[in-house]
Amino acid sequence: MNGSKIFVLAIVALMALPFVLAVEESEKATVIDGYVFSGSSFSTPPVAGQQVDVTCEEETDGVTTDSNGYFKAVFGIGDCSLGQNVTACAGENCQTVSLIASNARINILEFKLFNVPEFGTIAASLAVAGAGAGYLALRRRK
Repeated sequence: MNGSKIFVLAIVALMALPFVLAVEESEKATVIDGYVFSGSSFSTPPVAGQQVDVTCEEETDGVTTDSNGYFKAVFGIGDCSLGQNVTACAGENCQTVSLIASNARINILEFKLFNVPEFGTIAASLAVAGAGAGYLALRRRK
């Protein structure tokens, strides 16, 4: 009779093992990583040395890209819940994904290395310069 009790206890322990392992799986740190690219595709040059702010729930981690444009943010246990949105921002360009595992990859495309001035500013500057030149030309005529 003792042998059958031990056998039943071993079977119950084996049946409970997946649930114990599932609890350990959910208590891992969350890793968010990715790349920052300067263009609209993955074949464009990566951006090195760029500050990337990664936000998950209430936690924000600021990391810097390496020479390959790669960044990696590690959040502690319980900082990010499954199903929550994770946002990575490089400058004004942000990408958001839903966290479905303990790690997520976010690639930020079309990061602007420099700001191009608006063409309205250029046109206005040319108009003011032309008006000033016209005024001086008419003034010398008289």
